[in-house]
Amino acid sequence: MAYLCKDCSYRGKTSGQVGECPACGSFNMVRRPTDQQAAATPAPKWRIALMLLLWSCLIALVGAKLIQ
Repeated sequence: MAYLCKDCSYRGKTSGQVGECPACGSFNMVRRPTDQQAAATPAPKWRIALMLLLWSCLIALVGAKLIQ
């Protein structure tokens, strides 16, 4: 887990003793999921299909513009 201080915006892998911020000493720290944990959830299938549809439309429009 990564830690984030809401007071001074400190970001680090460790917090101080008893959950205090090592940078400013406040106790306003929250745990944030790491990039590996956030990347573990795959994108919904409808978003992938929408992305492919939009890219194909863009390629078709650019191709039509180049042919003219």
